[in-house]
Amino acid sequence: MRENRMKGLLKQGKPVVGCVLSIPEPYVAERMGSYGFDFILIDMQHNPITVVQLQEMLVALYPSESTVIVRAAWNDPVLINQILDVGAEGVILPWVNTAAQARDAVSAAKYPPDGRRSWGPRRGGMLYGGDMEQYAAKANDNVLVLPQIEHMEAVNNLDAILTTKGVDGIMIGPNDLAMSMGYVTGRANANVDAVIQKVLDGCLKHKVSWGMFTGSMELARKWLKKGGLIATGGADTGYIAEGAARTLKEIGALKAELGK
Repeated sequence: MRENRMKGLLKQGKPVVGCVLSIPEPYVAERMGSYGFDFILIDMQHNPITVVQLQEMLVALYPSESTVIVRAAWNDPVLINQILDVGAEGVILPWVNTAAQARDAVSAAKYPPDGRRSWGPRRGGMLYGGDMEQYAAKANDNVLVLPQIEHMEAVNNLDAILTTKGVDGIMIGPNDLAMSMGYVTGRANANVDAVIQKVLDGCLKHKVSWGMFTGSMELARKWLKKGGLIATGGADTGYIAEGAARTLKEIGALKAELGK
């Protein structure tokens, strides 16, 4: 089983920045995996990606040096089992608001005696370990488990969540967190930023890796400079939109030069 590079960097206190994939297309995954991001995050929560499509994307990403983690649609042991069995190296679990829910997430991602993950590693065993027994022997230490903090209930239970055995780090969902505070989004909101800072302070206190769906290098820079360790620098659909908008602007300038 290949070592989880992202987990190794986090243990050393080194920041990691990755990109989000939302397009269920192996060729897109293959291209994005070739650029050298610290991690590739496949988002099954907010995108119509099936387990079959996920497996196809993971096959395409296998040669990549990027660690591949997946945001599950929900903190559900069935979904977590499937995601890990087809070869993901870590899971992000939405709406973890209590220590009990954090323990459930860890348990679903770990084989006995550390958890209740069901046997059937599929690609994990065949490709990463050479055989299933070798994969299972390393999987509990190698797989990343990242609960998502995205509600004030989770913030109120923060210490209990962060001290749950097996939690490798957290990911903040800033917009859902903002909505739980009564705002539409978390963008440019000082009150939301104050709560995010509280979560970061808790992570630093308990030596747990802090992460967030920053979505841009500007926000990634802001929070990593404060001590955070995990950030996203954009997404596949965003890169397409940015490239198209930039090209259209250049086309407009060219037409103006030509006087047509």
